Amino acid sequence: MATSISISAARSRHICLGLFLVSFVSYLLFSHLVPITDPVESNYALTAKEMVKSGDWLSPRIYGHVWYDKPIFFYWLTALAYKYFGFSDLAARLTPALFAGLGIVLLYWFLNKTTNPLVALLSTIVMGTSLEYVLLAKFVITDMVLFVFNSAALVFFFLGYIQEGGTKRWYWAMYASMALAVLTKGPVGLLLPGLVMFVFIAVQRNWSELKNMSIPTGLMLFFMIALPWYGAMYYVHGFDFIDTFFGVHNYLRATVSEHPKDNVIYYYVVVFFLSMLPWAPLALKAMVMTWKDQNLRKSSLWVFSSIWFGVYFIFYSLMATKYLTYTFPTLFPLAMLTGNYLEQLLNHNKKSTILSWIGMPIFFSTAGYIAATYSYLESLWLIAGSLTLLFIAVFVWAKIRKQSSQFVLGLLCVYQIAIYMMLSVFIYPAVAETRSEKELAQNLLDYNDQRIGFYEFYSTSAVYYSGKAAVKLTSEEVSESPQTKLSWASKYTMPTESLASFVTDSKKGSIVIVVPDTGRTQFLAETKNSNPQLVKTTERFSYYRIGD
Repeated sequence: MATSISISAARSRHICLGLFLVSFVSYLLFSHLVPITDPVESNYALTAKEMVKSGDWLSPRIYGHVWYDKPIFFYWLTALAYKYFGFSDLAARLTPALFAGLGIVLLYWFLNKTTNPLVALLSTIVMGTSLEYVLLAKFVITDMVLFVFNSAALVFFFLGYIQEGGTKRWYWAMYASMALAVLTKGPVGLLLPGLVMFVFIAVQRNWSELKNMSIPTGLMLFFMIALPWYGAMYYVHGFDFIDTFFGVHNYLRATVSEHPKDNVIYYYVVVFFLSMLPWAPLALKAMVMTWKDQNLRKSSLWVFSSIWFGVYFIFYSLMATKYLTYTFPTLFPLAMLTGNYLEQLLNHNKKSTILSWIGMPIFFSTAGYIAATYSYLESLWLIAGSLTLLFIAVFVWAKIRKQSSQFVLGLLCVYQIAIYMMLSVFIYPAVAETRSEKELAQNLLDYNDQRIGFYEFYSTSAVYYSGKAAVKLTSEEVSESPQTKLSWASKYTMPTESLASFVTDSKKGSIVIVVPDTGRTQFLAETKNSNPQLVKTTERFSYYRIGD
């Protein structure tokens, strides 16, 4: 018996290692083709770059100023990638790809312990090939790292709850995971997993479990990991850190919408259908079928998964500020529910259900990708890509008509992976180039001794790639008085100056102002007395020199 258990454990470890390597390499593949984009990725990339350049590994900085937007952990990871692999697009995207691979392994490992290998494998396929997971495995933002730590905290809690191999060790891992989540994103790393646990224990009416969780000593471990950085930041920066980080980036985000047009109650319903493509219809059906099945309703695992999804979904739906990635953590329990339902379909050879609820969404989403990327590809590439996808779709359909449900599902998954590979090679780089100013950064290198201004726009990616400081120029006077109350204005820390003041400073030396085509007429009208000289034009910008 002991020998069979050890063989099974060794086989599981080998599968986990294989899953990690395949997923990590797949997500990282072609990332060197995707430039850093504005307005979000460039903030993280530039902050990590400045961390390496300055040698200050405590206080995140951007444009040379301390920035309290996010905690330190993601910056540390990205800065370490830069330090050891150089400043490159591939190094910048190393961390999200690495954690995406870890997320795949975590899901498989957890379900292999609590269900069976087939449910575990099917769930990892669902999660790993969902649109949002594939995208966030490449994006230089905190969400994939937070996803793994949040998921790990809840996974370890459940293993402790069911006393899998001993209670205490899983709860210690739970507290450590929440601490790392708090170091990645802030208080939500503790609040939301804690809320899921509380609701689950309340639903199960098992309050005695709180004693087994060793809360006092567990919190000590939590604070030992999370508190040192927060304490050091308060010691160095005082209440400025408290007011900005906890005030603006946490309290204000929850109570005042940064993007009012998105503050609608159905926002995350739409996000759900987009983020889980092509699995969204099946995931919805899986939730309904799980609720209808009395045996599943009594299973603590599936009750826990439903509560996990519900708490995150409702919490972020009630928040004033809404972002596409906020409900990303719900993908883990949704993949579990969907994988379990998929196993039932395979066991009962429900090929027609698989074709209707998976095959059709895959083909429709493929058509959607082609339509959405129409403006990003040259007509020749679009025609070639569309014909290739059409040929593959016809080939797949011909192959699956008389095959078993297992074969049908496998071929559809291979087709979906092929679609993502094509997107990674042709579409993602093309779309990213339209949201990045890597070319602008290259042009800025021609102006070594001049001060640089961006008229009525700002590109952090241009600063990141060029290494040159730039000032955002506005037509209105810029107030230098400090903010007296919480305001979204304090979130933006790029150097900002009025055009009039910047031009006046040209007496101290030559300046170059980059003007987008849409603002050229207004710019020339405002600077007509300063004799701006056109020195260069590109497809989207004009470069004017003022001064000697």
